[in-house]
Amino acid sequence: MATAEISLSSIESNFNQARLAAPNSQVMAVVKANAYGHGAIKVAQRLTTADAFAVARLDEAVQLREAGIQQPITLFGGICQASQAEVATDFDIDLVIHDQAQLELIKGYSLRIWLKLDTGMHRLGIEAASIPLFVNAIAESRLLGLMSHFSDADQPSHPKNAQQLETLLSVGETIGVPLSMANSAGILSFPESHLDWVRPGIMLFGANPLLDRTVDLSAAMRLTAPVIAVKNIRPGETIGYGSTWTASSPGRIGVIGLGYADGYPREIAKGTRVYLNGYEEEIVGRISMDMLSVSFSSEQTAQLGDMAELWGQRIPIESIAGQAETLSYTLMCNVSSRVPRSYTETSG
Repeated sequence: MATAEISLSSIESNFNQARLAAPNSQVMAVVKANAYGHGAIKVAQRLTTADAFAVARLDEAVQLREAGIQQPITLFGGICQASQAEVATDFDIDLVIHDQAQLELIKGYSLRIWLKLDTGMHRLGIEAASIPLFVNAIAESRLLGLMSHFSDADQPSHPKNAQQLETLLSVGETIGVPLSMANSAGILSFPESHLDWVRPGIMLFGANPLLDRTVDLSAAMRLTAPVIAVKNIRPGETIGYGSTWTASSPGRIGVIGLGYADGYPREIAKGTRVYLNGYEEEIVGRISMDMLSVSFSSEQTAQLGDMAELWGQRIPIESIAGQAETLSYTLMCNVSSRVPRSYTETSG
């Protein structure tokens, strides 16, 4: 059975790195999308020193409250129905407001509010000229602050980062509220953006949010799966659907019990490897729904039941993401529900 081994100590260590990088800021730990596939409840229960948590969907916030999480919980996406304002009130959820229509939805409710300013992402956010309208509509005691989001923070030298920050600072100065801009990339590479609150997300789980430099983070997820078959193969024989790989010499093939239904990317390139019994072995043929095949080196002694690492301590998740032309975020979030999460204290 495939397993995602989650190191809670690695997550806590990465959180502490965010705290150390931004010592004068409060830390809002982002645990949306089931904590990027790691288990939001387990992660939030471990991060007892977080000043707040953030999620993207109302049901994610409710699940945390029902699990006993007491810290403030911020709903990034806000609400789009009046009934959601009632649920947010009942479960003491803070809202991010980014659209004028949301002001009507929260009337009559004593909800705490973050305003989201569009500084250049042009996704969610209020235009700078409209901020006074929102500020005047929300009681001062309920206005938590003003936040925005970088569009290019993974490229620290991108000039747009400084432009976006300047816009937030300029608008923030006129209303005098706490400010929040820095995501994981901003925390690690742009100290001027730390401000009153930082919002670490992907860095909590040990993946590098930057495109142009390495960072010292501890991988929190180790995806493993067992060898379910070992087969001898002759020259000229092919492996898998479409017969895309042909053996050029006699050898052995190991079949690993994990496929794209478990979240492993079907789009990987030639040369992608797994770690098995001390050796990196190359994946051959197409990824199937429930399994994949690897070509064993001559030194490989694997037998039925031996566990291969698909990513984690030996195979960086960023390397698999690169081979699949995607992001580590995507891989983490796509680990399916049929892959059990096993929580450990072992650091990645």
